[in-house]
Amino acid sequence: MGYSDIVVMFFVYSAIIIFFLVPFKSSWNLINQHQSQLNVITVFKDSLIKMVLHKKAIFALIILGGTLFSIWTGYEGAEYHYNAHSGYSPISTDLKAIYSMCVVVVYTFVLYLFIAFMRTLKVVKGVR
Repeated sequence: MGYSDIVVMFFVYSAIIIFFLVPFKSSWNLINQHQSQLNVITVFKDSLIKMVLHKKAIFALIILGGTLFSIWTGYEGAEYHYNAHSGYSPISTDLKAIYSMCVVVVYTFVLYLFIAFMRTLKVVKGVR
């Protein structure tokens, strides 16, 4: 798999995760509009909580779990195929699979924090 294939997969994965983590427009009201002073940290925490506690967020978790499962089974299948048909000494791809899975989890977490930060900026700028 080339680098361009990986980049396209990350774009598609990012778009799907963003779609499922961003709540519908009706639930965008994060904080009471009557408050004059907004604390950015409070809005950020509220944004993090609201992104996880809505109906579409369960699909983002399912997508993440499916991605991790497919990475693990892909590496296990490649390892089995190599060990069964190569005639060379057996190899183990567990470390590569764990690294790849860690990269996906960290990327998803950074994407989650970025979306929450952007929502926080939108709320803070919209109120002031």
